Amino acid sequence: MDGIVFGLCALVCIAGTALSGREAWRQRARNEYRVARFTRTVAFGVCGVGVLLAVPEVENLVESMTGMNNAAKLGAHICAVLWCGSLQLMLVDWSYNQDVLKASLYARIAFGMCVLTAMLPLFIETTGESIEFTTEYASAPGVTVYLMVYLGYVAITCGEIAFLCSGMALSARRSGHSWTASGLAVSATAALLGVAYAASKGSYLVMHYLGHPWPLRYEEIVSPLLAGLAVIALITGLTMAMVGRRIAARKLVGSTAV
Repeated sequence: MDGIVFGLCALVCIAGTALSGREAWRQRARNEYRVARFTRTVAFGVCGVGVLLAVPEVENLVESMTGMNNAAKLGAHICAVLWCGSLQLMLVDWSYNQDVLKASLYARIAFGMCVLTAMLPLFIETTGESIEFTTEYASAPGVTVYLMVYLGYVAITCGEIAFLCSGMALSARRSGHSWTASGLAVSATAALLGVAYAASKGSYLVMHYLGHPWPLRYEEIVSPLLAGLAVIALITGLTMAMVGRRIAARKLVGSTAV
């Protein structure tokens, strides 16, 4: 299941990165650079790396090449943090005015760095030959704390992404930009799926700690599906929004020329 879901996500990420990178380069050539264009491309790229590391065959290959147990999982989790953080920066650049933009960007960068700083010592202290950083090993306290830090960040950032995307979708709909509005609505839904993924995995860990977990096999099916759907829908939605903004810009240029 994981191989199929995350393999498909990797293909979508590659396509999204190529389209986003091409658009960012086009705008750079026109001296129309913005933080959002760079961070969107970074987000798609690191997401592609992260989901590829989550494919079991790739995970085994990475661990055999590095000789480090859980190397691929650590890499995938770092990529997930960078993915969520980059999307936050992109949407903040789209949503906030220049008066508060820099402070808002720095605050989110600092938050992401704090999360990574908390995750790495926990990983180093807990990792071992008999430990995997999955819900299957929730009985290991270090694994539970590490995953809760990671999942808490995912839930918070995806919640903000859903909030910002839904607000911009309503604004774009009122302005008559249907492509942009639809893309942002899809992105908001995808972010809610990301929150659901964090809630699914996190609630299992909490219930395991309390001594009343539900069957692990259900969690191992539901969480990857939610994560995969979130990735695919978010990249699709943001690509639609990107196309919508280009269409709107062309219409504006055409009306000005007339």
